[in-house]
Amino acid sequence: MVSKGLFALVIIGFGFFTLSVMILPISNQVNELRTDSQTDTALACSTGAAATSCTITLSSKSAYEPVAPNMTVTETSPGTGTKSFILDSNLLDVAISGLSPSTSYQFTVNYFKVDPVVEGATSLDSILKRFNLILVIGTLIVLVVGVGLSFNYRNSFG
Repeated sequence: MVSKGLFALVIIGFGFFTLSVMILPISNQVNELRTDSQTDTALACSTGAAATSCTITLSSKSAYEPVAPNMTVTETSPGTGTKSFILDSNLLDVAISGLSPSTSYQFTVNYFKVDPVVEGATSLDSILKRFNLILVIGTLIVLVVGVGLSFNYRNSFG
């Protein structure tokens, strides 16, 4: 009985080792399939007399959620440099902070949008966003069920 338990642990361990080696290349390919690079230039906004932030609107929805937007916001006028920002939950509006009051600004934003082919397919983007979780849970189910069935098969005939 101990040898069967050890065998099961080795099989499950090998499955998760294989998964951990393959998940990064698979994840990169899924992201490449799901997203397209986008650059919006000359996005303008102005701060009020007492305001130190303003909001710009992207031309396409961001492919990533606000917690990890995977984008850069660069001031192009009147100064230069990267600015801190917060992506709104609508994935279009970007609030930029750390600005001077009563000033007009222009920004360039580099971000990723959802590929038009993926966006047009029903629920494909939602599935691809969660692909890593689906892959891990699927691997776990296959390994546990496979090892369990092999023990039942052995016990039936052995």
